[in-house]
Amino acid sequence: MPAAVVMIAAFAGCDAGTSASKGEPAAYDEPTTIPAGVPYEGKELPDEIPVANAEECPRGRGIDKDGQCIRLRNQAFESKHGGEVMIPAGDFWRGDLPPPTRMDVKGMGDRPHAQWPGQPLVADALPAYWMDGWEITRGAYADCVSAGECSPATCVDGSDGAPSQAQAQGQELDAFPQTCVSHDQAASYCEWRGARLPTEAEWEYAARGPLGWRYPWGDRLRDEVGLALGPVGFDPLDISYFGLKGFGGNAMEWVADAFDPDGNLRAYLPEGAAFRSPDGPLAQSRAAWTEQLCGGSECDLGTRYVVKGGRMGARTGAWQLADASALANPAPSENFEGDKTLAQHPRLGFRCARDLTEAEAELALENPQKANPLPLVLNRENYQLFMAVAEAVDRSEAEAFCAQLVAPGEAEGKGGWRLPTLAEIETVAIWFGGPGPFWASEGAVEQTFVDEEEATYGAVEVDPAQPLFARCIRGLADAPAGPNQSAPAPAPTDAPTQAEPDAEPGE
Repeated sequence: MPAAVVMIAAFAGCDAGTSASKGEPAAYDEPTTIPAGVPYEGKELPDEIPVANAEECPRGRGIDKDGQCIRLRNQAFESKHGGEVMIPAGDFWRGDLPPPTRMDVKGMGDRPHAQWPGQPLVADALPAYWMDGWEITRGAYADCVSAGECSPATCVDGSDGAPSQAQAQGQELDAFPQTCVSHDQAASYCEWRGARLPTEAEWEYAARGPLGWRYPWGDRLRDEVGLALGPVGFDPLDISYFGLKGFGGNAMEWVADAFDPDGNLRAYLPEGAAFRSPDGPLAQSRAAWTEQLCGGSECDLGTRYVVKGGRMGARTGAWQLADASALANPAPSENFEGDKTLAQHPRLGFRCARDLTEAEAELALENPQKANPLPLVLNRENYQLFMAVAEAVDRSEAEAFCAQLVAPGEAEGKGGWRLPTLAEIETVAIWFGGPGPFWASEGAVEQTFVDEEEATYGAVEVDPAQPLFARCIRGLADAPAGPNQSAPAPAPTDAPTQAEPDAEPGE
């Protein structure tokens, strides 16, 4: 039976009842002395904030059906193992953009793979739903095991993922995230509780909010955010737009979606379209690595699912290893892309989501903040650049990708996208990215020099079967008539593409 829930106001940064002083910001991020194993619960906030219009409603709140700006609804579980927050309906960005200064084929090493499987950005919208305020704890999972509805967690190396005494530093182990679970085990726990694993879109929206932040707290990486595994909710800096904890640090997390490294790119291709060849460089590389993983023979690895954490648009995949999987001994310590989350891992946990009941839907809120236009089509000189790239593609795959590309708001077959010439790349050089190499209409080019004001490129000789990058271009005269989602030029550095508020999270 699902665990019962009771309403509680002191969750997700929202304490009950007392009013904040006049003019005081609704700040979530105010560190306090936190007892070991006790999640930070934020400062006291008023229930309702009078606003002149919906756009004045701050983060951590939503607009109800009467137009009032109120705190996000939340409830804690009777088991005392956390609780859930009702995420308001809204539109947002999901996905990622590759850093323009680090598009380097050498980063693939000897194993061609997608280095940024989270790119590009995709517009999305979701209805209201419930999301756990932090990861499922070891104590919560133990309750499911005791009830006979969950099996014990076991890492690939045979351990249960419990932190060592040195790592725990005297803190309550039951308050640490439950890790070393398979995707099936995570899904079974959520089902036992009357919930489910969140989709990747739900996870990202709850983590980054509507503004497309790179991290839960904004666009800049904060060195003071803890990286070690600790009790859930222990880091007051790791708090999201909606006041949830643990998305940026602590455990990585399973979501419901099967992993496809080109999943977001497919949003800009016709339905069912394919640009990769069954014997292309990525397919060959994956087949060779899988054979090595299986000890030199074929084996069934099972389904690979998306894993989230760290930078919000980033994504990787871990295997729900099939029962008969016979991995090489010793088992590899990383997955195909070089990440550590091969399968059940000591840093891989999860949280649950839940659909609203019919009665709860009457109480759903909307997020008044709207996502800005996607920075995907860039107008420069007499050209348009598509700001995402196809990775690890041979020449024929690169040509197929550009030929099928459909930019936001355009009709299929009307794109006019193609590989650029070297002369065209030189015209838009400071915005093209690098070092590459990239496929061009004459062959391949790579960046030979770059600073803050200019970049130069030169032709390189490569075999057409080599795995390079592909960025598509078209002349402004070839662009379809009507509006398109163009954007300002991104800085030729790793700077964020969207302005970040100067205030601390929640201010």
